[in-house]
Parts: sequence; C-alpha cells; structure tokens
Amino acid sequence: MIFSFKGAHVVVETPGDSPHNPGPDSPSQESESHNLSAAAPQPAEPSWPSPTRLFRRENTLQIGAVSLAGIFLVGALALTLLQPSLLSPNATPTAGATLSVTASTDGLAPITFKPESLPAGASLPTFGLTPESSDLSRFSRSANLDTTIPTRARLEIEQYTVQSGDTVFGIADKFNLEPETILWGNPELVDSLNLLRPGKVLNILPINGALRVVQQGDTIEKVAEVYHSSIEDILGFAGNDVDPENPLLTPGQSIVIPGGWRETIQWQLPVASRNTTVGPSGSGEPGSCSGTLSGPSGGYNFIWPANNHYLSGWDYNPNTHPGLDIAAGLGAPIYASETGVVVFSGWSTRGYGNLIIVDHGNGWQTAYAHLSQINYGCGQAVAQGQLLGLAGSTGNSTGPHLHFEMRSADYGRVNPWDFLP
Repeated sequence: MIFSFKGAHVVVETPGDSPHNPGPDSPSQESESHNLSAAAPQPAEPSWPSPTRLFRRENTLQIGAVSLAGIFLVGALALTLLQPSLLSPNATPTAGATLSVTASTDGLAPITFKPESLPAGASLPTFGLTPESSDLSRFSRSANLDTTIPTRARLEIEQYTVQSGDTVFGIADKFNLEPETILWGNPELVDSLNLLRPGKVLNILPINGALRVVQQGDTIEKVAEVYHSSIEDILGFAGNDVDPENPLLTPGQSIVIPGGWRETIQWQLPVASRNTTVGPSGSGEPGSCSGTLSGPSGGYNFIWPANNHYLSGWDYNPNTHPGLDIAAGLGAPIYASETGVVVFSGWSTRGYGNLIIVDHGNGWQTAYAHLSQINYGCGQAVAQGQLLGLAGSTGNSTGPHLHFEMRSADYGRVNPWDFLP
C-alpha cells in the first residue's frame, strides 16, 4: 500500500512485501525507495495503525452490532409470545388491518383495505355515552337571557277595548308608549278623562305622538303647525299614506304625527275664598261656598295628604297638569295638609269630581279632588292631619287616586314637590 503526503511517497509494509522478504515487485519498489532517500532527507514517518489492527477492530464492531440486533430480536419475539398473558381476563381482542397494493393496467396502484377477521366469540368495543360512564351535564348549554329577538316596527294603528280597572298609565305601559300618546291618539279623552270606561275602544298609535283625522281644509303644513311637528317627520313616517312629491290629504284619512301634541283646556280650580258672595247658583259649581267664612289659620309646614308618598298617575306640569296624582286606593283616608277653613265642598263641573278646598288664612289654599266621600262642608274648620274624606275616582279620573293641588295668592299654582316633606 502506498500513501501520498505532500508529493512524497511513503512505503507501508504489508505482510509478505517487506525488504527482508521481497515480493515479485519488490526490486522496483526498493529502488524507488532508495532513490527517494538519496534525493532528500527522510521525514519522520507518521505512526499509523497497521491494517491488521484495523481489520480486527472492524470485526469486533460487526460482531457487537450483530449481537445487539440478536438481543433485540429475541426480546421482541419473547414479548410477542408473552402478550396474551399480559392482557386482563376481560380484555377484548382487537382486530387489525392490512393495506395491500395491487397492480393496475392503467399504471396506478390502488390501495386495498383488508380488515383482519376477529377471533371466534370476540367483538369490537362499543363507543358511546352512557349514564354510568359519562356526565351528560358537561355537554349542557345554558340559555342566554340577554338574547334579543328583533321585532318589526309597527306601522298600523291598533284598536284596544278598555277593561275594568284600566288606566291611561296601565294601557300606555302595555304598548310601550307614553301616557300622553294614549290621550293624543284619542282626542276626546284630553278634556274628558271620565270617558275612559270599560268597553270603550281606543286608538293605539304605533309610535309616540298624536293622531289627526283629516278634516276638510286640512293641509300638511297646518297639521304640522297645530301639532308642533314638522312636515318632514309626518312625510317620513312610513305608516302615513302620503305622497312626498304631492302631499295631499283626504278628509277622513288618519295621519300619525311623530312626537306631536296639542294644547288642552287647562283645569282651573274654582275660585273660592273666605269672603265670597258667589254661591252654587251664581258660579255654576255645586260645591261653591258663599258668605263670610271664618276660622283658624295655618302655617307653612304642609304634610302629605295621603298615606302613600308617591304617584300613581300624572306628575306636576304647569301647562297640562297643575298637581300631583298621589297613589291612593278606593276608600283610602285623605288628610288636611295644613290647618284652615273649608271654602269649597262638593261636586266640581271642571273635571275634579268631588272636591274640597281648604283656605289656610295665609294666602295659601290646598285642593283634594276625585274623592269618593266628603267629611267636611262649607265654613267648617279643620286641623292639620284631620280626615277630610276618602279617595275615589270621581270626575275626569282613570282610576282611584288623589289629585292634590296647592296655590298661593302671590305665586299662583305651585309645584307641591317644593313644599311637601
């Protein structure tokens, strides 16, 4: 064997080819070796393992690899033979499957699935949920209480028949409307709430606003002005059958005015005082008192005239409702808010029904309306907290309650919230 290092030839001895035992080609090799030695100084020869040692090491590795493979093979064979004994007595044998590739005339090699047949008496396990093995509650889904189901906007005017016990507020709440819309949709109720009786059929508007049944001479401009709305809002409501290009109105046609309202006849308390010469015959009010009335005067510490200190109807509005509709059931006690003298006691034709007015002698008066019973008459003195009568629903009323007003000689009708404790 000859190894080349940087252009020099190094002779490696092999068995049978040494200088002491030359082979067939040894003379030329020896000559070449001597010439190389004579030409230049001989470098130090590297220490290389002999081929015999390399061969022995390679044989050792091969023998070790074969032995290790044999060990693995024996172990795998033993594990295969012992596997049935490792299974539990209740274990179910499983079936295997093989894939085979068959030749095809079109050059493709389709894959055939061949399941292995089960041993006699064996069966595949059944997969599924059973009450014993699964908790089905894990798969339950709670309902979403905030789910919103969209609804189509209502465009038509509905009809509703008043039932016993109905009020303007209750009806409005049923249809998600403002109480005023019930009135503006039924104009006859605006000035005569006593017409709200069982059996009456009401118009229920689709939106908050007012209803106008077109009269001869009505125009879109006049309707918008009277009901404090705009032409654009009226024409823009899809429920109105009006041509925007030619907005002509037909007598008898129903027009919904979005957000519309109109002025009403304001309720006015009967004029009453401790010194008046106008009696029932002159004023037209059955409950009016006449003559000079005298009695105690009260202070300015007004109290609630009913046991309930909250409303069941209209709140104070200086333009449309100058008092409070205090919650009071039929027959509930009604008390004098301050000390004074009764200057009106009886029926009022202005929508108040059975009414009591107490003059407190200091420029202030309080009024108690819709009573079912009156306990004090004209000129009688009452002390703060005394029982004036019982709550009712007389006059323009949609249900039992107390309509309570306060008025001052200096300030006129005032908001009771500013003076009640």
